[in-house]
Amino acid sequence: MNKLKNIIPPSGYVRLGKLGKTFQLSGGIRFYGLGVAEQKLIFELEEVFIEDKGDSKIREVREVGANTIVYFSVAKTPEEAKALTNKTVYVSKEKLKHEASFVDIIQNLEVFLDDKPFGSVKELIRSNVDILLVDSPFGEIMLPTNAPYVEITEKDIRLRDLPSGLLELNQ
Repeated sequence: MNKLKNIIPPSGYVRLGKLGKTFQLSGGIRFYGLGVAEQKLIFELEEVFIEDKGDSKIREVREVGANTIVYFSVAKTPEEAKALTNKTVYVSKEKLKHEASFVDIIQNLEVFLDDKPFGSVKELIRSNVDILLVDSPFGEIMLPTNAPYVEITEKDIRLRDLPSGLLELNQ
């Protein structure tokens, strides 16, 4: 049971983003927030939960060009930072600002199929290709956010010209 302690974030934690490649020789690592709010929030935090590492104190956060570089107390060398590559970063809900995050905005958005109400977003599954889990008349449907037939706005999600058989495939 002790081994699981640092793998799964504690209850009340939400995804903040993902760590990318290392940066320079002092243990820096690129951070990719789920959205703009999450990308900004990392600058204000003192500690986060890192997948497979657990609670990790933040030494410093810097903007370098278009990149956000984070320095953690658990990674002071390039080798230690490399072990964090592709790990998910979580934050306690209590530390989240009231500013809406990308996930907050997209969750519960109405989904329209050819301009007719179709359902609502139940969940956003973050991965290499983000997936919308939509409650629809066909049950739960999974749709890739980057598909050409998915248009995401701040107000709703529009589906147009779905590939034939896509809805049936999800049943």
